[in-house]
Amino acid sequence: MFKYLASALLVLILVSSSCSSTADESTISSTTAAPATTTAPATTTAPATTTAPTTTTAPTTTAEIDTEPPSAPTNLACGGFSGGSGEFTVVFDAPPDPSDIDTIRVYTDQGSGFKRVAKTPIDGSPATFGLVIDLQTDDPVSWSIYFYSDSLGAGTFGVALTFGDAAGNESGWYPATFTANWMGDCSVSSYP
Repeated sequence: MFKYLASALLVLILVSSSCSSTADESTISSTTAAPATTTAPATTTAPATTTAPTTTTAPTTTAEIDTEPPSAPTNLACGGFSGGSGEFTVVFDAPPDPSDIDTIRVYTDQGSGFKRVAKTPIDGSPATFGLVIDLQTDDPVSWSIYFYSDSLGAGTFGVALTFGDAAGNESGWYPATFTANWMGDCSVSSYP
């Protein structure tokens, strides 16, 4: 039994000497492996850029811009005068192409140059300038406009009419001299 006891004692001495604090640290070995290094995370690539959507151009139009004014009203005649209250009717030839006419303008001259006194659409809408009492555009031969101007009275004065189209072009004019009396009679002669 002593033999077993001596063997056990020897094992204890050996074990205790290896665990003592006087052991040389350079001889101590470790059975744990160093932690594994991790690789850097994969870099992400920028998302693919999208291309700008294709733009479309407006279709080109081949319609020409209307720059041609309508023909001027002709053959102005006196259709009546109210004898001093400023109401006056002018009769004139219907235009060759009524579909091209959008407005009628009235100008008068009492010695200081022509001034516009009325402008009206021919579709029956109210005058956009001045006072138009009546407008007759149904006759294919002659039209008439009955307008008011506070500057008109008995005497001699110039009257001119123009046509305007939908594009805003205004015709020329053929003015006439009107002579009216207090009785409501009037006559027309060529403008000076």
